[in-house]
Amino acid sequence: MDWKKLSTTKINKVYCGLFLTRCYLCNASCQSTLCKHCEAGFVSNKHHCQRCKRPMTNQKDTICLHCTLFPPPYKACIAPFRFEGITKTLIHHIKFHQGNHYIRPLTYLLSQHLHQHYENRAWPEQLIYIPSHPKRIKERGFCQTRTMSAQLIKQLRQTLGDHSPTLAVPNPLSKIQHSQAQHSLSRTHRLDAPQSVYSVQGRVAKHVALFDDVMTTGSTIENATRLLQQAGAEQVDVWVIARTADKQD
Repeated sequence: MDWKKLSTTKINKVYCGLFLTRCYLCNASCQSTLCKHCEAGFVSNKHHCQRCKRPMTNQKDTICLHCTLFPPPYKACIAPFRFEGITKTLIHHIKFHQGNHYIRPLTYLLSQHLHQHYENRAWPEQLIYIPSHPKRIKERGFCQTRTMSAQLIKQLRQTLGDHSPTLAVPNPLSKIQHSQAQHSLSRTHRLDAPQSVYSVQGRVAKHVALFDDVMTTGSTIENATRLLQQAGAEQVDVWVIARTADKQD
């Protein structure tokens, strides 16, 4: 018996029982990270393209026009929320106002959806995140996707144990060209952006999860997916917290 692992597990249970009995957002008494009222405030991405999870207004369509004409290179996409309402507010606080304490509830909700998706599927071996450029990290003081990925893996290990994906350290994917902040660009300008802003160096597993906080047009995710496939990944699953509707030019 691994007594060290057992003692760590017990300590975690005691810690959770004593200190994690309040909603992370409203401080109401509850037995999970979020109370039911706060969890209900997140806008679910119910009606979406079955391939890229782009929000759709026409519920009769199952595949969006873009995916019909240009099928994405990744195997699956998990994007449980729309980038609006409380989800958008929390992510903006994390990115622009040092609101790192909001990472935990967001990754907690994502982990719940991941467990549902992989209930009868094989989990990825490795988690790789979309990184920020060093200049952007210097401006903000941290890379939010790196911090989110670390917290997400920590939460998954609590339930999956040794079967949890491993966080790639160092991250094989790096951003080598600084570009304008993506949230400030229209769809046309995003799609016209240079394709060679990322590079891959280091080990890439055969089954990879590619993480980003928000997915907009999908161009960054698709470019990164192709790079990982060129580096040896046979299957890439995309994990994002939120998906945006297409911006109008």
